[in-house]
Amino acid sequence: MIYYKLFFQLSCIIVWTNLVLSSPIWDQKNQNLIKSRNYVPETKIFDLTLKRVTLAPDGFTRSLATINGQYPGPTIEVTKGDRIVMNINNKLGEPTAIHSHGMFQRGTPWFDGVAGQTQCLIPNDYKFTYDFAVPDQAGTYWYHSHAKTQYVDGVVGALIIHDPDDPYLNEYDEEILVILSDYHHVEAETLLKSFLSPASGGNEPVPDNGLINGKNNFNCSQAPRGSTCVDNAGLAKFEFVPNKRYRLRIINTSAFSAFFFSIDKHEMEVIEVEGSYTKRNKIHRLPINVAQRYSVIVTANQPVDNYVMRSEFQKTCMPDEAKKLSVVTAVVHYDGASENSTPISAPWKDFLEECIDLKHETLQPLYDEKLPEATKEMELTIAFHNNSKGVVIAFLNESSYEPDVNFPTLARIFAGQANSLPRSRNAFTFDKVGEVVDITFINTDEGDHPFHMHGHQFWVLGSGNGTKVDKGSLNTVDPIKRDTSTIPASGWTVFRFVPDNPGVFGIHCHMISGLLMQLIEFPEKIKKLEPPQAWVDLCNLQT
Repeated sequence: MIYYKLFFQLSCIIVWTNLVLSSPIWDQKNQNLIKSRNYVPETKIFDLTLKRVTLAPDGFTRSLATINGQYPGPTIEVTKGDRIVMNINNKLGEPTAIHSHGMFQRGTPWFDGVAGQTQCLIPNDYKFTYDFAVPDQAGTYWYHSHAKTQYVDGVVGALIIHDPDDPYLNEYDEEILVILSDYHHVEAETLLKSFLSPASGGNEPVPDNGLINGKNNFNCSQAPRGSTCVDNAGLAKFEFVPNKRYRLRIINTSAFSAFFFSIDKHEMEVIEVEGSYTKRNKIHRLPINVAQRYSVIVTANQPVDNYVMRSEFQKTCMPDEAKKLSVVTAVVHYDGASENSTPISAPWKDFLEECIDLKHETLQPLYDEKLPEATKEMELTIAFHNNSKGVVIAFLNESSYEPDVNFPTLARIFAGQANSLPRSRNAFTFDKVGEVVDITFINTDEGDHPFHMHGHQFWVLGSGNGTKVDKGSLNTVDPIKRDTSTIPASGWTVFRFVPDNPGVFGIHCHMISGLLMQLIEFPEKIKKLEPPQAWVDLCNLQT
């Protein structure tokens, strides 16, 4: 059940074009943030063509939806204060949209890019430009298709925003990007059709493999008859120089799977989670759920040799079939070590509970922050059961989300037609200045759910088992602030956030787009903004 609508009508963030957009009401604030650092921002341009290509990341040949013909896609790398211009050329053969995951999009709500919420889809054989600034964000992010099943089929890439004021800048010598993913040999559209049928009984697809930076080996004896498969396709390889310190930026781009990440014989120190700096805490194994990101510092302080990097499926969160999956591996190669020697295999033995995030004691904010008091409380119940067609679907307070992809909620606001949205839009309006909201999610499902909030970070006040919140255990002193957090199976989580970003933003399980709610923030302020004509044209093209 955990997987429902993973593939269903995801969406994209479209971005604001200088030439057609008048100054948003936050532009002066953004400029002040930039000027306060004496930083001269640059405009970084990325030309991205989406197209299908035949590849074999693990030796099994299949068609992938790619960015510039590669998987994972090109890394977007900028500095805090810069402007990102993403020129999208859609050659996928179907509509698309690109979401910059974790970007606040202040003043540019039309570019948060969720079809049915903030935009219409980009047609096939059509070009569209996303153009937005990042004046006040730095950290580890990613971008991906938010349309249909495309991100599962390969439309993903890293988005890294460097920070000139990084408090840990002198604590590491180099950066290394590590992208984790589960991997299916069957195209996601086929999996979707099978899953969204009564015959599936709500049992989610199990991946065939996992990848690190788009590579792994696969036992081709398990490949279906008639397929093209090559054994020993090759593992990702990471170069270490003795005694150097490395900042590893780790991103889980999976469709479904949570992992434990580790490097044999090497400790890690967490320093960042999803744009928030943390106190340095040593760990051996890092739990990382779908759409989550971390930075860790690893020192190359072991004898010169080759070592195993591991991404272990958290199988407790998965169907029984997942027991067959092997540990996903890569090679850490020390300069001076033999190129051909077998990597040292010495996995850490620490016990970690599966299907939950790092404990608060390990994940603490670097800077003290006084939390605002909550002025509003909401409670939302997650459930799964059959619809009228006998298909298991997701419900939030007994309402299953149904988007209108041809007339997004944001477009309705501009048209003055958003006052009476149907219940199935799962829309909640916030229009009080200074409001602070606690959202309690009660998960009656037997699976965990990594929930992502668009347009914001939130404080994670606490989580636990059962359907009754232990309010006495909530942390309002030093909770971590992030944008993706795991709601435990048959458990609860409490988020606190400040709705101060006029626009329409989703909160959803990153494995289940159907398990989704919309935040409509300050609709009257939205109307004072002027969306670019290119954004308006997308919906005109639908008709």
